[in-house]
Amino acid sequence: MNIDTSRGFKEIQAYLHTITGIYLDTSKQTMMKNRLDSLKQFPVFDGITTAAELIALANKNPQAKQLFINAFTTNQTDFFREKVHFQDMLDRVLPALFQNQFNIKIYCAASSTGEEPYSIAATVLYACEVYNSSCSVEIYASDIDTKVLQEAKDGVFTLSPTLNLPNWVNMDRYFDTLQISANGTKTIRAKTALRKMVKFFQLNLHDSTYPFRQDEFDIIFCRNVLIYFQPQEQEAILGKLLRFLKVNGTLYIGHADDILGLKDKMERLGNKTYVKIRD
Repeated sequence: MNIDTSRGFKEIQAYLHTITGIYLDTSKQTMMKNRLDSLKQFPVFDGITTAAELIALANKNPQAKQLFINAFTTNQTDFFREKVHFQDMLDRVLPALFQNQFNIKIYCAASSTGEEPYSIAATVLYACEVYNSSCSVEIYASDIDTKVLQEAKDGVFTLSPTLNLPNWVNMDRYFDTLQISANGTKTIRAKTALRKMVKFFQLNLHDSTYPFRQDEFDIIFCRNVLIYFQPQEQEAILGKLLRFLKVNGTLYIGHADDILGLKDKMERLGNKTYVKIRD
C-alpha cells in the first residue's frame, strides 16, 4: 500500500471521519502513513495501492472496514487513570446509590483494552465491602475497536511496579498474578468476579443511536475520547449520552474535555465531574 499523496491522505481523512467521526488534521500525515502501513500484514489488503481502492474495499468488505477502523483508534489507558474520579465515586456517589436503590448501572464509553472498566469494577467491589452493600451493579463498556475489546474480555494486563494507584487499592484482591519479571513488572489477569461485572460490546460513538434506554445509567465515564472529534460532534455525543444518564447521575469526562453547550443541564463539581440536574 503506497498512499503517499496529499490527495490520498485527504481521501482517507474524509472517509475515516465519515464512518467514525474521528478527525485527523493535516499535520497527522506521518501517523496516518504508519497506520496504513500496519494494514499490510492482513491479506485482505493485498494489491491495494491507492486510497480509492482502499475505501472501495472497506465499503464492500466488513472485515477490511473493521481492520481499517482498528488501525486508526488510539488506545492510551491505564488502571485508575485520573484517580480523583474513582475517589469521588467511592466517597460520594456509591454510598448515596447504595442507600437509595438496589440496582446500579454504570457505562464506560471508549473503554479501550479494559483497564478503565476494571478499575470501575474494583472500586465498586471495594465500596460494597466498605459500606456493607449487597446492591446489584452492572457495568457496560464499549469501544469501536474490536481488537482492544477482545483484549479487554481476556482481562490479561501488564502492570508496572511504578504505577501510582490509590492508597486503598490492593490489586491482588482483584487480579491474579500470572508472571513477575526481573524488574518487578507483573502479568496479571482479572479475577472471575471482576470480569463477570463488566459487559463489553462494540459501539461507534458516531452512530446516531445507542442501544440504551433513557435514564438507564447512574454513572457515565466518557474520558479522553472526545478530543478525537470536532467540537460540534463532541457536543452531539455528550448530548446523546446525557439522555441515558439519570437526573442526579454523575458524568466523568477527561481532563482535556468540556461539556460545551450542555452546561445548563449539568452542575460542575470540579475535576471534570458533573451531576445532571435536568433533562
